[in-house]
Amino acid sequence: MAKKQWYHHPLGLLILVLAGSLPVAGQVRSADFPLLNKLEGTWKMNTRKSTIVETWSRSNDSTWSGKTWRVVGADSALQQTMQVVRRGEEIFYIPVYEGPDKPPAIRLKLRVLKAIGFVAEDLHNDFPKKITYRFKDDRHLDARVEGERDGTIEEYIFQYSISRD
Repeated sequence: MAKKQWYHHPLGLLILVLAGSLPVAGQVRSADFPLLNKLEGTWKMNTRKSTIVETWSRSNDSTWSGKTWRVVGADSALQQTMQVVRRGEEIFYIPVYEGPDKPPAIRLKLRVLKAIGFVAEDLHNDFPKKITYRFKDDRHLDARVEGERDGTIEEYIFQYSISRD
């Protein structure tokens, strides 16, 4: 007698239907917005020629505001401003880059938001296409920016430490 496959069994089909109706693991919920509280503060990364400084503060109950600076000696230059905003049940990361070739503002939707960080994406945008923030612990944060410019895949990784200055 041939062995029945699980999906031919009525209970197997029920399990398959129920599994398809469950929320996707890692789905972002507006109620998880407080997990972003770990952003608060000044984060620094030293390079050979400069220091990258990223600051974050909460503007209100639905908006975090940030800025990224490049510091060389006594000179500093604003690189970008950012916001993480809650709009209804969705959360967006909105970077605005500075400089002469300033691209228009974009919105990357948070696809994952957990205690260890978040992933924001806009797969239709060239750069940035994906931004990931990962808290290694209370003092260390990795930010990764990925995308494509002029046919070249670019990836930048910032390994920040919280500043206690």
